[in-house]
Amino acid sequence: MIELSIWAIVEIIIKLAMIIMIGLYFIFSNTVMGVLASAEKGEEIMISINEKILNPIFLGGFFISGVGSLTLFIFSSGAISAAGAVFFVGTVAVTIVFNVPLNNKLRDAATHERATIWQEYLSKWVFWNHLRTGSGVVAGLLLCL
Repeated sequence: MIELSIWAIVEIIIKLAMIIMIGLYFIFSNTVMGVLASAEKGEEIMISINEKILNPIFLGGFFISGVGSLTLFIFSSGAISAAGAVFFVGTVAVTIVFNVPLNNKLRDAATHERATIWQEYLSKWVFWNHLRTGSGVVAGLLLCL
């Protein structure tokens, strides 16, 4: 039987939450946004996605990965600490500073303005999501070292 310390269990939970979030960013970069960009009323679908994703499972994963990555940065060393820093800055901070305000702008726009805002949203939001994805992949690689 494997005996794990409390810190080892916490570290596993943090890493798992980070990995799940990396997968979420990847699927949006690789698939979802391309589909929405070509869909009729893609902006309305994205608004629905943004409403639906704000649920306890997502919010818990986002919170654990965010606070956890900062914890790894502060209390670990080497590649694990670097993974925490890259993940926090490249995914959590980018989400809060760039992606969420773009989501809110799209959501709060008058219905007749959404199609116009959608074009700007697609270029900016997708850029920031690609950055989140790349940062997440780098953090994931660092977690593997």
